Amino acid sequence: MAPRANLRRDTSSQRPYVPWAEDIARGLSRLAALGSEDEARAELDSRLEWLRGALLQSPYYVRRLRDAGLHPGDLRSLRDLPHFPLLERATLAEHWEEVSALPSEQEGCVVVRSSGSTGAPVKVVRDRRDCLHMWAVLRFWLARAAVALPHRPRVVLLDALPGGLEYSTRLPILRDGALHRVSVLRPDARERLRRVAPTVLFSDPEGLRWLAEQEGLPEPGLVLSSAQHLSRELREALARVLPAPVLNYYATTETGPLAWECLHAPGRFHVLAPDVWLEPDLDDVVVTRLRPGVLPLVRYRPADAGTVRRESCACGFHGWTLQDFGGRGACAFTTPSGRRVDAWALAWVFKHHALRAFRVTQLAPEHFELELVEATAPGPLLERLEGALRNLGWPRAPRLEVRAVEADSLVTGTKPQPFRTRVDGHR
Repeated sequence: MAPRANLRRDTSSQRPYVPWAEDIARGLSRLAALGSEDEARAELDSRLEWLRGALLQSPYYVRRLRDAGLHPGDLRSLRDLPHFPLLERATLAEHWEEVSALPSEQEGCVVVRSSGSTGAPVKVVRDRRDCLHMWAVLRFWLARAAVALPHRPRVVLLDALPGGLEYSTRLPILRDGALHRVSVLRPDARERLRRVAPTVLFSDPEGLRWLAEQEGLPEPGLVLSSAQHLSRELREALARVLPAPVLNYYATTETGPLAWECLHAPGRFHVLAPDVWLEPDLDDVVVTRLRPGVLPLVRYRPADAGTVRRESCACGFHGWTLQDFGGRGACAFTTPSGRRVDAWALAWVFKHHALRAFRVTQLAPEHFELELVEATAPGPLLERLEGALRNLGWPRAPRLEVRAVEADSLVTGTKPQPFRTRVDGHR
C-alpha cells in the first residue's frame, strides 16, 4: 500500500526535517553504488552504536538478552547477529510497548496499527522521523528512476478502497509539495487526476488496474505500488496507457521500507541499506533496523519468505538483493463479465477478523464460499461483502455460502491465504 499519511494541521513542522530527509536519500544512494562488500559492511557496523544504546532503553530487550546470557554491548558487528534471539511478529504484537525505547521527551510519538497481513496486527510506536521516512526514501527512488523532482510537486494516493476517503494537504518535506488522496470510486476521479497532474502516484494493484482502464490522463514521473502481486498482464496494460516507470516496493508498518523491485529485473528486490539489514542466505526475511528511532528491532521476522544475497545488478545497484520473495499470496477473482480483480481489494471487509479466521473462495463467477471461525456469519459482514463485490464489478449480489469451520482448517502455511479461487481450475 501507499505510505500512511499523518494528517497534521502544522505541516510547516516538516520543514526542519528536510536536511535529514536529504541525508537519508544520500546515504541510500552511497550504499547502492558501493562495490566493496567490506566497505559496505563497515558502514553498516557503524550504525550499531545507536542500536546498542536503544536496546539498553528497551525493557523487553534488556530482559530478553539477559535471559539469553547476552548484553547489547555484545553486538559489535553484523557477524554477531546470529548469536542474538529472533523476534517473532506475535511476540512484538504482545510486547510492542516494552520493545519500544521511548525517549523521556515523547512529543511527536504516535501509535499506529499494522494491516495484519499475517493475521496478527501489530501496534507500532513511531516518532516524527518514522512518520516522515517514506518521503525521504521517495527522494532516493526518484533518483534511481531518473525522475527530476520539480518545485512544489504533487503526489497522489490513488485509493481503490470502497470507503472513498479523500483529502488534500501540504507536503513541505518534499520541496513544498502537496499530497492528494483520490478515490477511484468518486465519479470525478479522472477529472481530479487531470487537475492535480501528479509527479508521483502511489496505489496498489487494484488502483493500478483502474488506472490502466483510463485514457487521456497526465503522465506522472513515477508510479509506486506496494509489494503485492503485480502481474505481468497488469504491468503491460498500464504501460499501454501510462508509460511511466512502475516501482514496486516492500515495506512493513513495523520496519518502514525494506526493499524495492528492480526496474530492469522484476522479481529482484534491492535492500535499502544502510537503513536496514536483511540477513543473507536464509529462507525467511530477518530484519535488523539500523536507522535511529524509537523502535529497535533485532532479527525481526515479519513472516515473509525470501533469500538475500550480495550482487552487482545490471541496473547499476551494488548491494544485497532479496530473491524468491513471498508475502501475501496473489489471488484474482473473475467477475461475471470476465474481468479479473485483485481479491485483496476485499480485505477491508474483514478488518475486524484476523486473517487466519476467515477464507473466501470463488467457486464460479457468481458463487462464493465464505468460511468463518465463528458459529454464524454476522449480517453486517455479509452486507459489506456483497457491497464490496458490487463495487468491484458484480452487477448483482452473488451466491454466498457460509460455513463455520475450525481455525486449524484455514492454516495453510506461514502466512494465511484468506482468498482463493477455483474458477477455471486456477488457484
